[in-house]
Amino acid sequence: MRRFAVTIAMLLIIAACGDDGVGDTVIPFGTARPTTTAAPTTAASIVATTVVPASIAPSTTADTTTAPASPPTPAPHPETVAPTAHDSLLDFFDAAVRLDVEISEAAMLFNAQWDAAAGTLGAGARTAIDDLSAAPLEPFIPAGLSPDLEIAVLAVFADLDSRVAALAGGARSPGDEEYARICLGYGGESAGRFEEDLATAWALAFMEPPPTAAPDSENAGRLAVQLSLIGQGDWGCDSCGGVSYDGPLEVDWEGRTILGTVDFEATFTGSSWEITINAC
Repeated sequence: MRRFAVTIAMLLIIAACGDDGVGDTVIPFGTARPTTTAAPTTAASIVATTVVPASIAPSTTADTTTAPASPPTPAPHPETVAPTAHDSLLDFFDAAVRLDVEISEAAMLFNAQWDAAAGTLGAGARTAIDDLSAAPLEPFIPAGLSPDLEIAVLAVFADLDSRVAALAGGARSPGDEEYARICLGYGGESAGRFEEDLATAWALAFMEPPPTAAPDSENAGRLAVQLSLIGQGDWGCDSCGGVSYDGPLEVDWEGRTILGTVDFEATFTGSSWEITINAC
């Protein structure tokens, strides 16, 4: 088995899988990811609060014989908080946190039920791993986010998809201890990035308005291509995770090519774009 890609320039150029062993290089995506200053350590620690005074007391005067009492000043109306991209991503964040927990639980089952010497894995661990998937999170990623926020959100998705693929790889070949440990290593690296990546995406989402791109737009199509590339990197050619997303790959939407060499097909199904990349 071979890893899906070695460098960004070679990604997806080879359309057939060899049988020359598992590589050890994760797939790079574009330029370095943006960072935020003073980012919270967990998404749950970010709380937005608005303090609105309940009332303003009326003014008074000691000389009540010469001046009438001032009428009460009405309490101000609470300020309307403008919607942000965070509102559009709430379902994604909720689903990401749930999947993180499910992956962690499945990993514990794997550790408890894997007998490397015998080359076996318990049925409970297999079932838990088979039930994992990052694909249900894809519809919760709206098109039209700013480049920085889209990169941050796709980094979270890639972390989760990599961890699922890593466990699936270990479960696929429990008798090949070296291969299983390589796969689990990819998952461990992705798990180590998850908390920071989630906090970065959470914070950035408050900083821009909700996206407005239509489901059939080019923006939506390009997003679908990036999601497909992440999946291809984690699962294609018997890969088992390892994708670290830090920026989009070059996509010629009109010419339907990636990096100018790899063809893809894009079909709008009525609600979303379906992408087929013509490579393993």
